Amino acid sequence: MKKRKSFGVKLWLWFVLFSAAIFLVLWLLQTVFLQSFYNDMAIRGAENAAEKMAEHSSSADFHDVIDETAAENSLLVFVTDDRGNILYSADEYKRLYGEIEQDEPRNENPYFSSDRVLNWEKGALRNLPYSYGSFLAKLREAGTNRVGFITGDNTAYVTGNILDNGNILYISMPLGTVGGTVRILRLQLVWVSVLSLILGFVLAWVISRRFERPIEKIAASAKEIAGGNFHPELPKGFCAELDELSDTLGETALRLEKAQNAQREFLANVSHDLRTPLTMIKGYAEMVKEISWSDEEQREKDLDIIMRESDRLTALVNEILEFSAMQADGSGKEYGKIDLSRAVRDVIGQFAPFCEQNGFKIETEIADGLMAAADEAQIKRVIYNFIDNAVNHTDESKKIRVLLTTVGDSARFAVTDYGKGISDEEIPYIWDRYYTARNRKNKGVVSGLGLSIAKEILTAHKAEFGVDNREHCTFWFALPAL
Repeated sequence: MKKRKSFGVKLWLWFVLFSAAIFLVLWLLQTVFLQSFYNDMAIRGAENAAEKMAEHSSSADFHDVIDETAAENSLLVFVTDDRGNILYSADEYKRLYGEIEQDEPRNENPYFSSDRVLNWEKGALRNLPYSYGSFLAKLREAGTNRVGFITGDNTAYVTGNILDNGNILYISMPLGTVGGTVRILRLQLVWVSVLSLILGFVLAWVISRRFERPIEKIAASAKEIAGGNFHPELPKGFCAELDELSDTLGETALRLEKAQNAQREFLANVSHDLRTPLTMIKGYAEMVKEISWSDEEQREKDLDIIMRESDRLTALVNEILEFSAMQADGSGKEYGKIDLSRAVRDVIGQFAPFCEQNGFKIETEIADGLMAAADEAQIKRVIYNFIDNAVNHTDESKKIRVLLTTVGDSARFAVTDYGKGISDEEIPYIWDRYYTARNRKNKGVVSGLGLSIAKEILTAHKAEFGVDNREHCTFWFALPAL
């Protein structure tokens, strides 16, 4: 049984609810509120007609305007004097009677004009309606030239006004004429609603299924990716949004595959480098215990090796932990103002004992007073890693060059070694974690995470950085100068 919360069921239910809401509004408008709409329109039409007739009361075409307006708006119109004597009358059928041939009996026409004055109470050819008395009384009581009201039985709207010549214009508009229309509409709406709902149910089911199938396929592909298949068949072609979702899922799968491969490679490399010093520590410890314990000179050599490998192991673990911390820390941090010139000199000072002991020479060109917004400890770590990287790759001259200058609005730090450089094949990977493919002059403690840590720090600082490998290998970064 299909789950109630599935996309197809929800889409089908919403489509059905939408259709039901449309039919409910249609029923209300065409049946319940039809009379109200009709009454409002009839009242506005009668009022507009009264204004139009009153404007033409003094013109020669007054009677033509009455006939035309009465026919167009289904009105009953009387023009009387102030005593109620009919001077002119018209309704929607006036034009029909007016088209009778001249040789036909004119006395069949209730609009036939006579020289005889007609009293409204007696009425000869057309009697005034019963509402005329109420209309006349209201008009006199109102104290205005116009009055309008719905009759007591709600069957008509009566309006009129006193014309400029003192005569009275009476207009009646029927309001109870939509009952038959409502019954017809209700019968039609029953059939239309039944047929439309059946069609809506079927159409909603078809649409929901068409949308559901590609989504089910995408969900199945996502499960395959979660299970380790990073190249599932992703559906495309149904709509642009689902195609974009498929493309995004495909890119995610490729990145997951790359991340998994990198993780495996990283773990393999770390395991190898951890295993090597551990093996050497264990081996030399056994040698000291079993062989060289009584030989003081050999014992000291073995213990030195154990201490060196212990330092190497400690450095490796520390850099792995530092790299993980850098990745978890993220970016978006607010940094304080630091003296970049002093920071560079401090780091170079850390290398002084090493350079003196091993014959390395660091040439410097450092501008004074360069300030930048940064984390001083982290930037010092980047400077240290760049210099350490240069020491490991410089040539037999054991010379490196450190440069801190202003370039535009930025403070640019650069370290150059004079080794054989980086091959074009290696450049895309030098910032990757645990990449140590280049030949090194210094075989000391090396983890392969120095440049990766530097990249994480510089990315968090939103700094520009890179490597220039044209003549000599130069690693650099630039921070906005303050």
